[in-house]
Amino acid sequence: MLFVASRNGATPSEEPTDGAEKPSGLRRWVTTVDHRDIGLLYLAFGTFAGLWGGIDAMMMRAELLGPGVTVWDIETYNALFTTHGIMMLFFFAAPVFAGIGNYVIPALIGADDMAFPRLNAIAFWLLPPSLFIVRAGLITEVIGKAIMATIGQLPVLFWPIPSFLTFTEKLIALKPPTTGWTIYTPLSIQLPNEQVDLLLLGLHLSGIATTLGAINFITTIFTEKGEDVSWANLDLFSWSMLTQSGIILFAFPLLGSALIMLLFDRNFGTTFFMNPGGGPILYQHLFWFFGHPEVYILVLPAFGLLSLIIPKFSGRRLFGFRFVVYSTLGVGVLSFGVWAHHMFATGIDPRIRLSFMIVSVAIAVPSAIKTFNWTTTMWNGSLRLTAPMLFCISGIALFIIGGVTGVFLASIPYDLVVHDTLYVVGHFHFIIMGIIPFAMFAASYYWFPLITGKMYNQRLAVLQVAVLSVGVFVTFFPLLVLGGEGLPRRYAVYPEVFVVPQQIATLGASIIGVAAMLWLYNMLQSYRVGTPVDDADPWDLKETGQYTREWTLLAERLDDAETSNPGDGASHGASDASGHRERPSPGEVTTAVSEWGGVKLVGVVFVVLSALAVAGLFVLPITEFDSTTERLIRTLNRQLLLVAVPIVLIVEALLLYTVWRFRNKEVAVPTPESPRLELSWTIATAVILIFVGVVSYWVLVHPDVTATPETATVSDNATEVQITAHQWYYTAGYPAANVTDRRADVIYVPANRPVVFRITSADVIHSVHVPDLGLKQDALPGQYNLLRTTVYDTGNYTLYCAEYCGEEHSLMNTTVRAVPPDEYRRRVERLRERARQNETNSSGLREGLPHESTTGGRTSR
Repeated sequence: MLFVASRNGATPSEEPTDGAEKPSGLRRWVTTVDHRDIGLLYLAFGTFAGLWGGIDAMMMRAELLGPGVTVWDIETYNALFTTHGIMMLFFFAAPVFAGIGNYVIPALIGADDMAFPRLNAIAFWLLPPSLFIVRAGLITEVIGKAIMATIGQLPVLFWPIPSFLTFTEKLIALKPPTTGWTIYTPLSIQLPNEQVDLLLLGLHLSGIATTLGAINFITTIFTEKGEDVSWANLDLFSWSMLTQSGIILFAFPLLGSALIMLLFDRNFGTTFFMNPGGGPILYQHLFWFFGHPEVYILVLPAFGLLSLIIPKFSGRRLFGFRFVVYSTLGVGVLSFGVWAHHMFATGIDPRIRLSFMIVSVAIAVPSAIKTFNWTTTMWNGSLRLTAPMLFCISGIALFIIGGVTGVFLASIPYDLVVHDTLYVVGHFHFIIMGIIPFAMFAASYYWFPLITGKMYNQRLAVLQVAVLSVGVFVTFFPLLVLGGEGLPRRYAVYPEVFVVPQQIATLGASIIGVAAMLWLYNMLQSYRVGTPVDDADPWDLKETGQYTREWTLLAERLDDAETSNPGDGASHGASDASGHRERPSPGEVTTAVSEWGGVKLVGVVFVVLSALAVAGLFVLPITEFDSTTERLIRTLNRQLLLVAVPIVLIVEALLLYTVWRFRNKEVAVPTPESPRLELSWTIATAVILIFVGVVSYWVLVHPDVTATPETATVSDNATEVQITAHQWYYTAGYPAANVTDRRADVIYVPANRPVVFRITSADVIHSVHVPDLGLKQDALPGQYNLLRTTVYDTGNYTLYCAEYCGEEHSLMNTTVRAVPPDEYRRRVERLRERARQNETNSSGLREGLPHESTTGGRTSR
């Protein structure tokens, strides 16, 4: 988010801390070590990166308006989703939170500056070159083509020397990377584009910058706190940044090591992530050991901002301060125990998968605690629906959807069928585009008077809340539906049946773009002509005891001696903590919900959900399924939906009712201490999640759901079909007939007979994804996985490659055709006869089989 300094009067960061006059102009920003200046630089950089990444997203959505390649080519689309993910995760979210932390945390904890000011500056100035290196493929291509276009207009005599032309050609040769933001091996090793090497170096450099910043935050919070700031009253934003920094300290060095090993594999012939050697699975373990904690690196500061801002406009302290702190620390610890849930489809040992499913389910408890505590803080408060508060409320509402849909991904059986589909994209973006940017916008409006000395356009800000909320929901809810129907992500070309939801999602993305422009216009226009603030307490926080230390910076600028000391009910530390007590209000006895009343309410809701869960086990009809695997997984999905949908509706309704009932209430009721209520909803959440784990385990142990490692044997009564994935087609083998269809447009299986698919890959990581049959398994080079099922009905079922496998990923699909057993034997025998004819015609050299269609190994879309 872009915070700008006021032109009328000096900002706090212009006031030198050592008595020396600070330089002006560009030199000030290049040489500064002041934490507020560096905070503004982080925010400006993050805003630029976020807008660039947003443009990438809009270009992707433009391509997805139609089912075919209409706007860009497939390679451009692959590059767009690669750079979009990298920009938003590495160069937008983390730098923005680092900027907010740099600006306000020293003031919140009573410090003069960050612990290491020069290290702070170094950490920031490593980011611009790392961004340039990562995006060099696009930048150099534009520069090279501009040069070639220019010299092409000149006479031959005036052309530059040949070496310059060669250099220009090399610039053009660097193209945006198409690895996907996860940079999976062996695809990323095999791509010839030299920009991939620069991408790895740029990400490594950005990781160094992020780690340096984390070290600074940890040291500052531990050693620079004021005498009146203790761990008991440290504000929640500082707690969140401290936990985030701890995660960074353990996660980013591992990512850096993996990137260096990958760089060596690409350039020096090592085999860290190749077969023989560590293999591609080793890379996935290393990457996701960083990758899933990265989610919490991004979301924890947003949690902290909501925990800081909501009490300000509720007129009361945060409910359950200690529980929120413990849940924050719990997330930090548990985040390192869930990485393998991104790898459930790779064929890792079922016992290992089960352990990761347990932790993945358990990590939802701390997030649920925060959601309930935020809502309870608003309950009996005096809600002022300012733009910062509305952004917090809307962020919570969207986060509820993202959190509940994430629990489905923790369930191994359901995750297997939606992994690498648009369901994952929808869930992830309800988090990333829900609570994270909403918290950023809330902070930008909340501290705008502090940083600029002016007030923003409040009507425009409220309009932005509504526009952005609608845009996020309209964009990403259709993706949940599309993913549930089995459409893989990263598909530039998709079946026409999915056109309408894709177009709705594109419309929503356009609405998000409008909201971003509204915010940018509001910031710049308010900075230019906004109403000057003449009070160091622009939000009237003193009246409710929520006035915190950072606002004294504004008081000093206004030379207001009366407000330069927080005093008068202000909390030097965090007003979230239990150090401040509101005076009882006249309506406290009649308005406050008793502790036992809240416990009973939680109990009633829990009983209702339990009844729905039992109904899901015994009442749901098991009909109209196409395979045994689909029957098991779809039934599990319905059981989970019977619990999840009421949870979402109840919690969303409670949130809306709280806002409606307590808006503009005259007096807030003091925040009670209620350990019983805290424990009751914590236990209720845990029990619901235990139910999710138990019913998932019942399905998981069924042999038609769990992929078996290659050491397992095929039962005598099962028909074996071998599927080998290539770029970009499938080979189907029928061992019983000793025949192989080398470019299979159709893979035959017998209906109403057990079938075992033996799945592997000949080059990069692929997958076998048949959503109508509930089948999903990754195909890895050098590894076989067995997948069992029984297809009930004859018919055609589309097989997708859901795992990104290179340029023509979205064109790689075929058909699984279930036929009666007698017809299956005839068709396989026919394939064998044709294979013999081919061998005879080619003098014993097998050149492949004739096919029933001429689509070259791909089903026409």
